[in-house]
Order: sequence, then structure tokens, then C-alpha cells
Amino acid sequence: MGKKLTNNLKLKILSVFLAFFVWLAVTNISNPDVTATKEVPLEVLNEDVLSTNGKTYELIDNRTTVTVAYKVRTLDAGSISASDFRAYIDLADMYEPTGAVPVKVDVKNNKVDAVTAKPMVIRVTTEDVQQKKFDLTAYTEGKTESGYREGTVNIVPTSIYVSGPESQVGRISTVGITIRLDGANSDLSGTAQIQCFDANRNKITLDDRVTLSRSEADYTLSILKVKTLGLNFETEGRVADGYRFTGIESNVNSVDVVGLKSDLAEINAINIPKSELNMDGASADKEVIIDLNKYLPENVELADSNSKIHVTLKVEPLETRTIELKTSKIRQVGASSRYSYQYDRDAIRLSIKGLQEDLDQLTDDDLEAEVDVSDMGPGTHPGTVTFELGAAYELVSQDDLQIIVHDREPGDTVPAPTQEETGSSTRETTAAESSSGASNHTTAAETSH
Repeated sequence: MGKKLTNNLKLKILSVFLAFFVWLAVTNISNPDVTATKEVPLEVLNEDVLSTNGKTYELIDNRTTVTVAYKVRTLDAGSISASDFRAYIDLADMYEPTGAVPVKVDVKNNKVDAVTAKPMVIRVTTEDVQQKKFDLTAYTEGKTESGYREGTVNIVPTSIYVSGPESQVGRISTVGITIRLDGANSDLSGTAQIQCFDANRNKITLDDRVTLSRSEADYTLSILKVKTLGLNFETEGRVADGYRFTGIESNVNSVDVVGLKSDLAEINAINIPKSELNMDGASADKEVIIDLNKYLPENVELADSNSKIHVTLKVEPLETRTIELKTSKIRQVGASSRYSYQYDRDAIRLSIKGLQEDLDQLTDDDLEAEVDVSDMGPGTHPGTVTFELGAAYELVSQDDLQIIVHDREPGDTVPAPTQEETGSSTRETTAAESSSGASNHTTAAETSH
């Protein structure tokens, strides 16, 4: 039984081999046709048919290949390649209403037959070509070294032409180059790729139909030293009567300027002449707009494009205030120990003019009132009281003061001699308290306008 099974297995294997050789023999003898396909690059012919009329084209779906189907003998199938076919469309054959162009296939190998292309028709869209001139713009990336800033840039060429479909050229807002600063502290130069940008300064990637008259541009960029300068203001004129000029306010007190190191070394401030700040007859704050460019030295520029500053001449009204001063606060200058001195009243009134804020802070002690009695003998004398008011105040008027001088009686107490009796001031107390001291005084404070 086992021997029989072994013989049957051998017969089966032998049958398989015999069947294969029979098939191979039949195939070689009959050599039947088989159908195959190849992906073949698609060519476009007669593009000048459109370009000479100011138009460009685009294949719908951006197709670059077609599928070529063909028949070939079985034995030749392995020798067929895509290079045995040439697939193309001829734009001269385009049906303009739909943009349809038939696909044609040339066969370079006579072993194939029944050639067809898929798709058989390619649709083409056409568009007018636009040529537009753009001035080149320089953009920068990165930062200069601290204390430096980019200056003027020169680009060669200054402009180029961009040609392409209207829809593509219309996307372009500016054309220019990008210069990297990267901590620069000296002038930069080089060559940069020309790029197209949209309105938001984003780089635009355009298709192959867009061409630039030049792809690169040469540039030089000056790097300038930055220096901070203070502003010096000069004024002229007098404000209206009853008012006082109190100072200058500016929205800017210093500015950054740029220039060559040698030029900046010679300047430390920008001086605004008094002709810009005239306050004649002013009775309120006066605002002035000043263009700083007018007062910059040659070859020095503002770092900021805004060159105008706002300056305010502050003018405030003067007020008159009446103050009552106790005569005990009046010092006596040049008093003699042989006499006693009395005032004819306990207080005097005086009118002082000044700014409200200054008047609010004025005290009796600030007046430093004193009267000179050095030439007075026994009797009643008019006394002129002087005050140390300072430039902030003006004495408008004051009450008259009478000083009564008496000889001292033998029993009166005589104060001990002080430096005032030897040339300095003396303070002496009588029935009415009096004091004296030496000082330089004026009868009225200087009025400031």
C-alpha cells in the first residue's frame, strides 16, 4: 500500500512539470497579444500661440503625465518602456470655448499596437499676461549692536519688472530684498535674493509662470552710531501784567540721533533758540510745535521719524494777599542801649503779590521783617519796615509804622552788651517787645515776569 502511494506522488509531480512545459511550448508557438500601460510625460507644443497674443496658460489639475495603454506580443512585453511613447498636446488645437486640447501619442517602438491615452483630452485655462514695474524695497531682520542703528540703504538696481498671469502679479504688493543685521556695528554690503511680498509683508510663493527681470540685487546699508541728546530751551519776552512765567513743559526732553561717530562727538545737546519761545503779552499757557530737524547739525539725523515736539510755556495769574504781621515779629536794627523803643500799634498789614501756591506756603518768619532805628533819638519817628521776600513775591503795600523812642531811666534794666552794640545787630526788650538784628534788606521783593 505504501509503495503504491509513493508511486502516485511521483506521477503527480511529473504531471505538473509536463503541463508547464506544454504551456510554455504553446505560448512560444502562439505568442498572443497582451494589454499593458505606461505613465508617459506630457509635453505641451506651440506655447507661442498664446504668448504672442499676450496670454499664458495652465493645465487644469496641473497634470504632467498621461496613462498610455497599448497591446504588445507576450514575448515583447518586457522590452517596452515609457520612452517608447511621446505624449503631447498642441495648443494650436485648443478649442477656445472650453479650453479642451486632445492628447496625441507618437509610438517609437513598432512592437506595440492599439495605443490610447487616458485622459484623451486635457483642459487648459488661459489668462492675460501682465508686466509691472516695482521699485525695490529693503527690509531688515534682526538687530544691530546696542548703540547702533541702520541708516540709509542703496539698492542696485532700484527697480525690476515682474511678468506673469494677472492673478499672480496682482497678489504682489512690494518687491524687495531682506538684509540681516545680526549685531552689526559697521556698514553692510552684499547681494540678496529678490523676493515678492504681499500687503502684510509676507513672502509670496509664485508659480513658474511668473518671471522677474532680475533675481538678485546688490545693496549697501550704512550702520550709524546712536547718541542721546538733551534739549535746551531759551525764552524771550514778558508775559502780560498780573501774570508770571513759571517754566517750560515739553513732551520730549531728550532725543536719540544717529550719525557718524566723528559728527556725534561734537554735539551734546540740541539748543532751541529763544525766537521759537516768545511769551510777549501771554496771559495763559502758550503751546508751540517745534521741528527739531531745523536745529540738527549737518550729517546728523533723528533716530525717530517724528521730528516735531510740543512745548508749553507755563503762565499763571498772580494773586494779591493781605497779611497781618505782629510788630513783635519786627526786628530792630541798630538799637542803642541808652534808649527804649516802642511801636505805635500791635500789628501792621501788608499786601503781597505772588502765585497762589507760593502764597499758601508763606509764613511770618519767611518775611524776615526789620526796621532800622540806628539814627533815631528820643521822640516819635516814622519807621520803614523792610522784608526779605525773595523773587517769588512782590510787596504791593504796607501800613505806616511809628516808633516811639525814650531815654532809659536810671532804674531801667539794661541788657548786657552784645555784638550788635559793637557793630552787629542788638535785640532789646522794652515795655513793648522789640528786637533788632543786622541784615541786608529790601523794601519790596523783585517782581518776576
